[in-house]
Amino acid sequence: MRFFFLGFMLLILAFAAAAADVVPRTFSRGGGIVSAYDLLYAAWPGKLVIAQIHVEKLSSALWDPIITGLLTMPAWLLLGLPGGLLAWFHRPHREMSPEVAEGLRRQEELLQLYDRLEEEAREAGYDVDEYDQGPNLDSHDNIDFITADGDPDFSDMPAAPDADAPGGGDSEER
Repeated sequence: MRFFFLGFMLLILAFAAAAADVVPRTFSRGGGIVSAYDLLYAAWPGKLVIAQIHVEKLSSALWDPIITGLLTMPAWLLLGLPGGLLAWFHRPHREMSPEVAEGLRRQEELLQLYDRLEEEAREAGYDVDEYDQGPNLDSHDNIDFITADGDPDFSDMPAAPDADAPGGGDSEER
């Protein structure tokens, strides 16, 4: 469980490093991928130099080919790749309980319901090309939409007096 939280923290730091990639770009006026060395130097230049001095005291071969080689990669990749692997492989509840497996099976059945219903409709004789999917408007004859000029004929409908017109609407003065 500790490795899961360590991986999760590395992922959070990777997202922060990806957001902080803007800092060195503003100083150098360049674009592209920012290395972890450039990001650390932009954020903490003194601490990076002190770390280099301490590591070179231990072994100069450790700093130059190994650490500088790692620091040429982007910081988000340097932190995100091990963080993602740790969080994935050490996640809690990796083994599925029977209740969770049953829930996933039911969810899969619900996702496949439409495909099953469509197959049953084809077997029942409904075709994809038929006009079965919309409402049947043939029985709606309360408004005649087929007229010569394309507009419906509302002349047989009673008209209400216009309330905004003078003398129309209420007989009381307002």
